[in-house]
Order: sequence, then C-alpha cells, then structure tokens
Amino acid sequence: FTTFVGAQQSVLSVWDQIWRRFQTEEQRAKSEQVISYPYNNIDINEDGFIYATIYATDLLPNMESAIKDKSKSGTYAPCKLLNPAGDEIMRRNGFWPPAGEIDYAGSKTGSDTASGISRIADVACGPEGTWSIYDVNRNKIFTYDYDGNLLFAFGDTGSQLGNTSGLRAICYQEDVMLVLDGSGTGQSITVFKRTEYGDVLIRALYHQNARLYDRAIDDWKEILMRNSNYDAAYIGIGQALARSGKYEEALDYYRAAYDTENYSVAYKELRKAWMSSFFLLIPVAIGLVCFLIAKLLKRMGKINKEVAVSGKKPTFRQELCFVFHLMFHPADGFWDLKHEKRGSVRAALVFMAITVVAMFYRAIGTGYVMNPQGTGNANIFMQVLVIAVPVLLFVVANWCLTTLFDGEGSLKDIFIAVGYSLPPIAIMMIPVTIFSNIVVADEVNLLSLLVVIGFIWAGLLIFSGTMVTHGYTMLKNLVTILGTVVGMAFIMFLAILFTSLVMDMMSFFTSIVSEINYRL
Repeated sequence: FTTFVGAQQSVLSVWDQIWRRFQTEEQRAKSEQVISYPYNNIDINEDGFIYATIYATDLLPNMESAIKDKSKSGTYAPCKLLNPAGDEIMRRNGFWPPAGEIDYAGSKTGSDTASGISRIADVACGPEGTWSIYDVNRNKIFTYDYDGNLLFAFGDTGSQLGNTSGLRAICYQEDVMLVLDGSGTGQSITVFKRTEYGDVLIRALYHQNARLYDRAIDDWKEILMRNSNYDAAYIGIGQALARSGKYEEALDYYRAAYDTENYSVAYKELRKAWMSSFFLLIPVAIGLVCFLIAKLLKRMGKINKEVAVSGKKPTFRQELCFVFHLMFHPADGFWDLKHEKRGSVRAALVFMAITVVAMFYRAIGTGYVMNPQGTGNANIFMQVLVIAVPVLLFVVANWCLTTLFDGEGSLKDIFIAVGYSLPPIAIMMIPVTIFSNIVVADEVNLLSLLVVIGFIWAGLLIFSGTMVTHGYTMLKNLVTILGTVVGMAFIMFLAILFTSLVMDMMSFFTSIVSEINYRL
C-alpha cells in the first residue's frame, strides 16, 4: 500500500450534524465513525486517469438533486473522473450530467417499469476519449464523449439476442464491446460491434482530436444526414469551425444545439475583435451616457424645485418628472405625493404602461445567451396581466385591510403610490435587455443581479409608500404588508371559485337547453 486518492464524500443526516455540534471530542471518538462511501467499479484510460462509479442508497436523494439541478459538480455524481492527485475533473458540458437515464420517473424496460435514477455499476473507457456506463436497473448502456455529451445508448431487459437480464460488467476490446450477463443459469458474454453510424461518430471524434477540422466537419455533417436532431453533431461542427477561426459561422451551429457555453467562447473572440476596432470610442460612449444621465437628473431636480415653490397645481409633465425625486427620496417623495398632490392616477398608469413595455421588450429582445429558447409565445397581453393583476390585487387587498386598521390612505392614494414605485423595474430591465445581446455566459449572473436589484428597489418603494400613505410605523406597516399578501391569495381563491361556479352554471344551463331541444 502506498496511498489512496479520491475519497467519496460522506453524508450525515441533519439530526446527526446538529447532535455532533454538542458532543465533546471524546464522545465523537466513541460514536460511530463517518466513513467514505466505497466505489463499486473503476477503469483507467490511456492517460492514466481513473473513471470510478458509485451507488449508495444514502446518497440517492443527493444524486437525484444533482441530476435535477443539472449540476456540473462531481460531489454527488454517480461517475467521476479522477486525476493522479485524486481531484475530480470530469467535464459535464452536455444538456444533462452524465448519469444514465434522465427520464427516470418511470422509464419502461421490457415488460417491467424501472423508476428512480440509474444504478451505475461499471464503467469502461473506449476509443477517442469516449467512456460507457451501464444501468443495472434498466440493463442499458450509455456512452459519452470526453466533454460529457451523450453519444448513444442501447440495451434493454429481455431474453432476445442483444438484450440482457442481469448486467454485471462491460469492457472494450479494441472496436468491440464485451458485456457480461450474469443472470440465473444463462451466464454469457455478448459481443457488440459498432454500427456504421457509430463508426462515423468515432471517426468524427478522431478527426476532431487530431485537429483535422475539415474532415471532422464532413463526418459531423454525414451524421446529421442520418439524424438531423443530433445535438452533438452541431456542437462538433461548431467547435471545428471555432478552432479554425471561423467564429461567426460557429455561432449558428451552437444556436442549433442550444449550447450557450461554447457559443459564449466563440462570441467572446468576436467581441474582442470588435472592441479592439472601436477601442477609443467605447470610453467616449460610456462618458457620454454618464454625462446625459447626470444632465437628466439635474434637469429633473430643477423642475421638481420649481413646482415645490410655485404653489401651483403641477402639470402632467411635472407629475411624470416627480418620480425621479421620489425614487431617491422616498420618505419626502411619498409625503409630497399624497399631501402636496404631486402625482396623479394618469401618471401612475403611464408608469405601469412603461413597466409593461419594459417587460415585453425583455421577452422579445433578450440575447441568445440569456434566452437560448427564443421568444416563444411572448405577447404584450400576457405582460399586461403580469403587471396589472398583481398591482390591482395588492391595491385592493391593502385598501380592504387598512380600512380596518386606521389607514389614512384611500384606494386612489394606494394606487398612485404603487404606480410611482414601478419605474425602477423598467430602469434596470431595459439596459439589462440591451446588454444581454453582447454578454457571454460568465457575465449573465451580473445582469440577473441588476434585474433583482430593480425588483428589490421597487419593493422597498412600495413598502415605504404604503407606510407614508397610511401613516403607519415600520412594524405596523410590515404586519400590514404580510396581511396584504394573504389577502391577495384570498381574493385570488374567491375569483377562481367564482369563475368555476359560473362555468358550472353555464354548463348546467347548456345541458338543459340541449336536452329540451332534443326532446322537442
């Protein structure tokens, strides 16, 4: 014995974790030791890296969560790739992590139904960086490339030629695969030979690994002629084009496979070339935008001051400009909004409309990296419902509740306060949507954070607006907001119940009319 590497992470229940915090060192030493879960099989590829598989009942919930979340971490993966230092280095760049069956809720195998995640019991390293695992529950073999993309899967439970009843082990012997079936008395070894389709696939991987990209593209195109829905072929063509410096052409193939990561790598190179061409204009544009924003805020501040000292009723334009003061000075802003009549229902409706437009623009204008599935069925009416329904529910529920708890705001005051609280959503969402067309995958989280900030900003304004409008303390306003949320749910329940009752009545009368017509 020299050393050990790649110990599998152990799992403690929540109760054990809590209990161990209160134990002394002596008690922990006497208690049951926490040991690593053992691997059930390994294989070593030509580079000396170890593929190892594991299946432990205690790990099933963690493994299932990792599959559902499409985790790229190997902590609870059923198969790992370990380097000589024992570090997990497997690439999981496919649509799903390499874990066997994905539709595991109830996938049929033969006459039986297997449920649950795959029980991986062996792994075998194949040619050109490919590797295969087999699922004991379904007697099915899954083959992946080095990047974790599923290449093909075959096998089923049964007694016919090519099917098995109790898979025990698999291994490669040059270009064929040997499968050990250890079920009952019919123990046997089945030899599987690659089909012509499989030969083309392996040849494409060979040409790609050998950097013969033109030949690799021809192979991938031949595969697409046989299977136009094969995503790995689109990705393979895209990678071959990108490695040849044809980044713009590669983007089209990455889009066809909904591959945002490789798309980002190729697009980053194009963006780098574009930025180098306009290197001097970028800081000038940023400075100009900052200057215009500063001038706009200064102008809005001047208009608001003129209205405050004029003593006249503000115009519609001035009512719209007041929102810039309210967003940055919510306490004073909402006080003036109610007591100085600096806002109106029509301005609140305008801000709702702007928010709806911003949401619709986000639905149709978001870049590929943030929305690879496209716009789908995005329409303006759906965005109206997304904004109008929650706002109206909140206003009605808050007014109904505050009338019982000495609230000073009327239904109109609440609606105006909520309407004037919405612009931060549009202010954040519009530039985020614009920049989503030039970002890569590593920068998506930053843009998502800005959208979250916009919603939080609007939420804080709504909280402050209701507190000032009703003259509540912070604690009382917090309780009222929570009660408003419950009231919104109650109103929705009554609306659904009423709608269901009306539909049943209409169905009843329709049946009566049909029956009378039939008898007459």
